[in-house]
Parts: sequence; C-alpha cells; structure tokens
Amino acid sequence: MTAIKQASVMSGEHLQNLKRYFDWDREKVLDHDIQHIIDEDRWFEEMDATREAAGHNRPGKQGSRCTYMQHQVIGFNPDECSCNGGPMTPSRCMEYARDYIAKRYPNQEIVIVLHEERCRSDGSARFAAHLAINRTDLETGRRLNDGPARAAAKSRVRTVKELDTKYGLSQLERGLSNSKVHARQPGREEREMAKKGRSDKSENARVRAIVAQRAEEVGRLKSCPDRFGEFARRLESDGIEIARSKRGALQYRYHSESLGKTRKINGARLGYAVNRSTGRIMRFTARGIDLAIRAAWELAREGVDDERGRD
Repeated sequence: MTAIKQASVMSGEHLQNLKRYFDWDREKVLDHDIQHIIDEDRWFEEMDATREAAGHNRPGKQGSRCTYMQHQVIGFNPDECSCNGGPMTPSRCMEYARDYIAKRYPNQEIVIVLHEERCRSDGSARFAAHLAINRTDLETGRRLNDGPARAAAKSRVRTVKELDTKYGLSQLERGLSNSKVHARQPGREEREMAKKGRSDKSENARVRAIVAQRAEEVGRLKSCPDRFGEFARRLESDGIEIARSKRGALQYRYHSESLGKTRKINGARLGYAVNRSTGRIMRFTARGIDLAIRAAWELAREGVDDERGRD
C-alpha cells in the first residue's frame, strides 16, 4: 500500500524552502533523478526560466494566486520497505517513482529525491519519493492542470493503485491498520489540542489512557481464568464497550460528547500508548491487548519471584 499526497507551491518563500528540501546532499537522501532537466545542479533555475518564458511566474487569472510547482510525495508502506525487511529497495522505489511520472507527467520538468524518513513518535522508518513538478507543460506550453482538486486526488490514487498491483504491493484498506511497523498517528484535532495544551481533552486520548490502565490492571491480577473477559467488564464500567467490526477487528464504542451519540473506533485506528515505567509500546488491536495483558502478568510474576528470592 503506497500513499500519495500533494502540496501546491504558491509563494516565493515556499519555492526557496522547496529548493533547500530537495538538496540531495542531505544525509537522509538515498537517491535522486531528473526529467527534462539539462544541468541537474541548476534544476531550480531551469524550471524558473521555463515558467518565465511561458508567462507562468504570474497568476493565470487576475486576483488569483500563482502556482509555481507541485510537490508530491509517494510514501511507501514501512512494512514493504527493505529497511524493515520488505521488497521495496531504494532502487525499486525510484523505479516506481519514474513509472508514476511517466504515466502522469511525461512533459513536465521534474526532480525526484528519495528520502529515508523516520517517525518521531515511534522511531519507525520508511522510504518516500519527493517530486518537484514544474507547472509548465513542455509540449503544449500551457500550465499543468489535473482538473478539480478532488477529482485530481482520486486520479492520483488510481495511478498509485495500478502501480501497487504492478509491483505486488498491498492495497490501503479503510479503517484498518496498514503497517505493523508504524502505528496510527494522532489526527489533526488531537495535534491541535496538544499544541494548545489540551491534549487530555481528546476523547480518543481519554479512551487510550483508560484501556491501557485496565489492560495493566487485569494483567497484574494474581488469579483470573478469563482475563480478556475481566478486561471487557472493567471497560464497560468506564462506559466503553468492546465489540467486533464487520471485518472482525476489535472495536471500542463509547458515548461521544462532541458527537452527542455513540462513537465507534477500531483498535488499529486508535493508535498506541507507551508505558512510562517500562517503555513498552501498547497497541489497541486484539493482539496488542493480549500482549499488553501478558506483559503485565509477566512483570507481576517477576516481582513475586524477586520477593521470594529475598526471603
């Protein structure tokens, strides 16, 4: 499963930032390539000259903003990257990126830079191909126009799905975790709350904290024939019901104050929590809960053994 996203470059400051970002002498850059560029060291100046000659350094309509380039990112599934044991080596990622631009932008000046990126939250690594796509179509002399934003986004996704099939990669499934290496990250609402110092008010954050606490409590019980059942009962007393989605994934249901009704969220989408005392990462899938309960039980047992040893 490969992700694709785009950002329009619409200011001089953004252009300069992009130029620095596409410096292939940076440590995290694994490879780079160009399309329709004569001197790769002057790619930025060549693209600017092309736009200037075509009149594309000015807005197409009076009163509108000028789009100079498109910055697209092809993000490969961490599980499928060779740095995590997957089939997508840096060279195959570059081959994929070349196939992508050949299908969609054969007449554009383009720079490809392949990064090895790391998530600050969980330390996972993946490969991502960054594309700087100049606005001017060299064949027609017109501005690049992929159509309305929503339709263009769907079209890019279709292209990526076709290439995923060609390269034998998995497909994105809505509502399910698509990577074992990389956990689901906080959404925009949760990030904004965190910036404002109100992350504790996030409903999902509250559910994560309660579920993690209950899993540890149940794991530390000396004797419990049905730990998962006890876990579910304790959550129910907290107003959180455990169920299964149509696809069989573990699901949490609770009354949402913001929605005014029951909210359902799959464990894979709930993300993960980090135990501050042990540093262990806990995921909220059925397997993740089972591992968390088992880990708490083993820690409790080790504590008992230590006490006996001192006696």
